[in-house]
Amino acid sequence: MLQPKEWLHWLWPTLIPLSSAEQTEDTEWKQGIAASVQEGDWSTDSDVVLEESRRLFDAEVDRRKGSDAKAGIYLAAITALIPVLVSLLPTLWSDKSSKWLGCISLMLFGLAVAFLLRAGAWAFRTLKVAGFTQLGPGELANTWKEGSPKAGLAKQLASAVLHNYSLVNEKVTGIKMTHEYLLRAFLTFTILLVLQVIWPVGVWVVEERTKLDTPTPAPLIMCYS
Repeated sequence: MLQPKEWLHWLWPTLIPLSSAEQTEDTEWKQGIAASVQEGDWSTDSDVVLEESRRLFDAEVDRRKGSDAKAGIYLAAITALIPVLVSLLPTLWSDKSSKWLGCISLMLFGLAVAFLLRAGAWAFRTLKVAGFTQLGPGELANTWKEGSPKAGLAKQLASAVLHNYSLVNEKVTGIKMTHEYLLRAFLTFTILLVLQVIWPVGVWVVEERTKLDTPTPAPLIMCYS
């Protein structure tokens, strides 16, 4: 059975930061890979190594572009949807409807809007993640001064990929969190709509059942002598 903290985390997802030991391990892993790249002899089959390095670099570029594109679409959709949803707010509370239904509907509506706003915040945060290592003319000029230019270029690309990993992963994480909150907003709005349909039917069923269960008083017969 889920504990209260787990229920809260399921309802309102949050990122759990790495511990100090995990951060140290991750830093050491990156430093080890970077050292292996710089110290390795890539002059053998340099064409193959260069092609693979380009493929890895292009894959990170595609991941970054895909995350930015999704974040932009989500942010635009949420920005356009919020005013429309707020305009529906007066219809959730009416003097003719049940007060219980109105209270529950307002709570669900507020929760759904909070999910949407949080999703928009994560999408905006994804777009704000800046910094992406690319090779410029200076790196190319220095590489071609080496004995094996192709191997040097492959190392430059591999180092750029390693540096971009954390930045692109941060963008992908932001998109995943946006998905989580959008899913919860969709489910909450679905529950709200179903409640709006089922509640009147349920009230009618209860009233009819109450009428059937209530005994009908027998008419009084007066006798005159």
